Amino acid sequence: MPLAPPPAIVQQLGEVQQIDRFSSLPAPIVAGSFSVDGVSAAGWKMAEPGGAFSATDVPVPDAPARRLIFAACDPKLCLVHYERGGVAHIYLILALSQTNAGWKTVWEAVGPKPLANLDAMRALLRHPSSGSGWTQQWVKGDF
Repeated sequence: MPLAPPPAIVQQLGEVQQIDRFSSLPAPIVAGSFSVDGVSAAGWKMAEPGGAFSATDVPVPDAPARRLIFAACDPKLCLVHYERGGVAHIYLILALSQTNAGWKTVWEAVGPKPLANLDAMRALLRHPSSGSGWTQQWVKGDF
């Protein structure tokens, strides 16, 4: 499916501020108090940028399977850009929206390479290109 972020995400891109530490994300996100495509993220772990993680299908003892590249948040939206190791090493953007019931995953995209920074993410999401290699995984709810 071609990359097509929900309009509300694109509209909020100017408001989000870059975050360069996983531990600096809102506590419920760090704790995994949300679900991704109906699956609880409870107990998810993510290495800090540049930290050790299991980049291949061979697990590294005590290392998570994910590593933060960067995130961007405002009080109502967090975009978490990270890489996930395994047989297919991939790069993801996970969009979470703050609701009365807590953080809710509303959109996810997967791509072939990491984005350099928030400006690169803004450019990708504002002007998606079919040649970028990024694809939309799913959209949940009416964000």
